[in-house]
Amino acid sequence: MAPIIRFLTVLAFAASSAVNGYSLEVRGSDSREAASWTGKIENLVVFGDSFTDENRFVYFINHNGSAPPPGTILPESASTATGGRSWARFVSQYTGINLYNYAVIGAVCSNSLTPRTLSSDLGLLFPAVKDYELPAFYADVATPSFPKLSPSDTLYAIWIGTNDLGGDCIITGLPNVGLTNFTQCVIDVAKDLYDHGARNFMILNLAPIERAPLYAPLGEGGREGPRRFWRGKGANATGISRRMRDLVQGGNEIFKYKIPAELGVLKGAKVGVMDTYGLMSDIWHNPAQYLNGSLPYNTTGANVDCDINGVCTNYRLQDRDSFLWYDELHPSEQVSRVIAREVSNAVQKKTSKWIKYW
Repeated sequence: MAPIIRFLTVLAFAASSAVNGYSLEVRGSDSREAASWTGKIENLVVFGDSFTDENRFVYFINHNGSAPPPGTILPESASTATGGRSWARFVSQYTGINLYNYAVIGAVCSNSLTPRTLSSDLGLLFPAVKDYELPAFYADVATPSFPKLSPSDTLYAIWIGTNDLGGDCIITGLPNVGLTNFTQCVIDVAKDLYDHGARNFMILNLAPIERAPLYAPLGEGGREGPRRFWRGKGANATGISRRMRDLVQGGNEIFKYKIPAELGVLKGAKVGVMDTYGLMSDIWHNPAQYLNGSLPYNTTGANVDCDINGVCTNYRLQDRDSFLWYDELHPSEQVSRVIAREVSNAVQKKTSKWIKYW
């Protein structure tokens, strides 16, 4: 069996393994107090894309296209798309809680909305949160050897959207698909988890990727023409950046009202919204307050620059904590630390100016 077919076979198995009768034991109150989860958080379950993936996609590569079997707990990794550890791993290290990471490089919320091609020859798509990540989690918790997670001590975090809005997806236009479809998909993911017993949620909103070198204007570190992460990119860098800015800000504005309206009213649920857009924009404007390393701080360039063929040049590699962006799309490891610090405050029921609760 070809590796990519084996990959899809495991995805199908994970989807079919979502146990109909599975439900976490529901405990806790219906408290709406700020930063008050249903109990002390001991576990963090995360869903998303390359901004969050620790080593799940690498597992696919190292196992000839096969996904981790149900019940597998993947090991830690210090080599991610950020050039170091993921924000989720830092949260685990800062707080001592257990991490279960289902994020996959290249993922979107749903391939029924914004399909992204994994293999053009076979017409196969990247795994998505609704199509793979959720079913994989449900398959894991149905495995007897997998740790038992209680709704009162488990926080579920979702950070998705960079690929949904990105090259060859919403930014270039898709039939009958826009921001309302994408934002509703994220809400539906949280509702699906709620229906399976989850009660504590953290939604990380859309990052300011219009400032990432892949989408930024030329005068702010932007790149023209076909790129490694967007082979169909055109030459109008300024227009592309403005379009991405409008999409990101529009999506976050929808989240601002949709999350409390649809998730904040769920009985027994507690929902936190992490303003990654505001935080990363503040890093862009005030790098000395967040970045480390030798001066000068760099908020427009990238620590690693790669051509369309994936041939990369390292720039000040030993000074990577001085950068906002690791490469033309992904935040640096230092930014992951900053985000993790705020999420850790939430885990420990401390206040954060970047997180609001419902």
